[in-house]
Amino acid sequence: MSPRLPTGTRDTHGQQEEVIITTNRRVAATLISAAAALTALTAPAQAADTPSGGAKAITCYGTARTYTAEAGTGPKDNAHYPDRGKWTKVRGNCDDINIKTNYTRSVVVCTHNKCHKPVTAPKGVWTVIFPNSTKDAEYYLQFEGVNASTGVIAD
Repeated sequence: MSPRLPTGTRDTHGQQEEVIITTNRRVAATLISAAAALTALTAPAQAADTPSGGAKAITCYGTARTYTAEAGTGPKDNAHYPDRGKWTKVRGNCDDINIKTNYTRSVVVCTHNKCHKPVTAPKGVWTVIFPNSTKDAEYYLQFEGVNASTGVIAD
């Protein structure tokens, strides 16, 4: 009497290759699914808004805009964005005011209440220059030194 095989298998010259291959594929698929689920649970969330109508979510940095700061007029006059005497508003696409400068600069965020502590924004790196911003809040930026500053801002 030959040994008893699991249901759905066949004995081809004493080999159970079909069962082994099918089982290995099922195990591999289960492991891949579990890994994907764990990755989704542990991946950091990105700031995003979902426009009305169920359109694709827009990331914080995806709504960034370029800026050019107005140069200072002398040694004690910092560059400004927007131009002196003007304000820009937080768009609300991000939780913070973020900047990526084309040159390393010290940046000060000024609100109607006060000018806050300077933050160093390294060249080409997204840097939070004002945490926990409020949509439609007005602010302007001062860049230490007279040289105009250029880069990208996301708020």
